[in-house]
Order: sequence, then structure tokens, then C-alpha cells
Amino acid sequence: AKLATMSWLLNRFLLGTSPAACEDVSPSMMGGQASRSMDAFNDVPEDFELPPGSVKKGEKYFKKYCSQCHSIYPDNRITRAGALQLGPTMFNIYGRASGLEEIQMKTAGNDRVENVLWLDAPLMNYMKNPRVMAQGRIQMNFRGIPDFQTRVDIVHYLKTLDWSNEEVRNPPEKPASFAPVRWLQDSQKQKNAKRPPPPPEED
Repeated sequence: AKLATMSWLLNRFLLGTSPAACEDVSPSMMGGQASRSMDAFNDVPEDFELPPGSVKKGEKYFKKYCSQCHSIYPDNRITRAGALQLGPTMFNIYGRASGLEEIQMKTAGNDRVENVLWLDAPLMNYMKNPRVMAQGRIQMNFRGIPDFQTRVDIVHYLKTLDWSNEEVRNPPEKPASFAPVRWLQDSQKQKNAKRPPPPPEED
């Protein structure tokens, strides 16, 4: 909680930005206290079946709520400016057991979700209230997504993040970690995009 608060203050006062969704800090989260009541998941019954949803909307919601800390690529690369590679990649998340993928936040230690198979119902519940779902065993401060259909749409999107997704399976070249080199690469790409195509060869 202290680290989360310091991160929020740094973002807010030194960088002049607001914290991203996955770093939101609320009074109810301070000290890692979370209600253990399963009433938090009363919209997902034991025989839950995922209703229809929109993959397109799910992608938009994922970018809003999840992409600050989670990659969608097999190598867990981050392609969004300002994103932090804190959590495990969401690539192939559907049907995966919890705790298998590497995370960058090594200070989390053993504070990760255990004994969960990420199918429809667990994903819905985790997005609604991750602290209750994990019984407080997580390091991220995330308020959750109360809206039912928003979570449904995100699950539909997550189910597309597998090896059959050509765009995700073959992501663009990983940007350089050294900022000046990355800026030079971006500048070169912009120049190449503006360069007219070569004239056709004459017979």
C-alpha cells in the first residue's frame, strides 16, 4: 500500500499525470484489506455461461482498464507509451492456470492468485473484484469493473488472444529499450512511410 501511494504521488505531482486504472488507489484498498464475502460475485452463478458480447468493444475496454499493466503478446512486450510491464501477459490467458507466466514485479513474491483455471466465470469474477477473488493475495491496486457487460466483452476479447490470432502471434518489432535509439527508429519509420513508392520499371 505504501508503494502504491508513493507511485500515485509521483505520477500526480512530479509527472503531472493521473494514475492508470491498474494503479488506482482508493481508501478501501489501503492496508490490503478486502471483504471475503462471495456476495461480490452474485452476478456469476456456479453454472455461468458467457453471454454474447463484442470482441471490438472488449478490445477497447481492455485498453482502458488492463493494458497499462498487461501485454497481449507471447513475449510479454509492451507497445503502449506509459505502460508498465507489471503483470503477466494476457496472451493465451483463456484456459491457463494461474501463476504460470512470469511477471516483472518480482517484489510480489508469493502474493499471486493460486489454484485458478482462467475460464469464463473466474475471469468475470476477478475483473469485478480481484482482491476478493484472490483473498487479498495480490499486489496491484485495481478497483475492479462492476459493469457486467463490460466484463463480458473483455472476456470475449481475451479469448481471441491465442496462436490463431495472426496479428498478436507476429507482433511488430520490439522497440529498443534505450530511449534515444527508440526515437531514432520511430523517426525513420515515419520518414519511410512518407517516402513515395519507386516508379515502375520500364520494359
